[in-house]
Amino acid sequence: MSPHASPDIDAILDAIRAEARARAARGRIGSYDVLVRAEADVPHGLAQPEAMHVADLLALPLDVFLLTAYRCVLGREPDTAGGAHYQRALLRGQLTRIEMLGRLSLSAEGRRRGRRLPGVLPAFLLATLYRVPVAGPVAALVARLLRLPAHCQDRSILEATALGAGGWMKR
Repeated sequence: MSPHASPDIDAILDAIRAEARARAARGRIGSYDVLVRAEADVPHGLAQPEAMHVADLLALPLDVFLLTAYRCVLGREPDTAGGAHYQRALLRGQLTRIEMLGRLSLSAEGRRRGRRLPGVLPAFLLATLYRVPVAGPVAALVARLLRLPAHCQDRSILEATALGAGGWMKR
C-alpha cells in the first residue's frame, strides 16, 4: 500500500464487526464488558495481590474491583446477574464500593462463607449512615473533622464524580 492510498474501509468495518461479535460472545452489558476474565488476563500484566483490607480494593478499576470483591468475599467469580446488578448500581451511583462490599459480606452466602475483609463492617455502617437525610451530612462532616481513613469517609460524591468523568475507565 502506498503512503497516499486510502485504507480499505470494508476490511476495517469487517474487523470491527468481528470484534463486536467476539465481545458479544463473551457477554456484554450495554457498552460495558461483563465481568468474566481468564486467569491469564490480568490488568497491567501484573498478578493481582490478595486484598488484606477493604482499603486495598477501593483504588482498583471498576471491572477489576467487582471481580476481586467477589473473589475475596464470596470466594468465587461473579455470576452474570449479580455482576451486572452491582456493575449497574455502581455506574449509576446508586451504591458506593463500600456499600457493595458490605452487601456481599452480609448476604446469606457471605455469612455462610464467613470470610470478611477487615474494615468492611464499620465502613459499611458509616456508608449506610451517610445516606440518612440530615444525619448523613452531619456524620460525613464529623468523619472529615476526625480525619477518619478514606474508606470510612463519605465516598458517594467522589465516586459519582469519577464515574461521570470516565475515571473508572482509566487503568
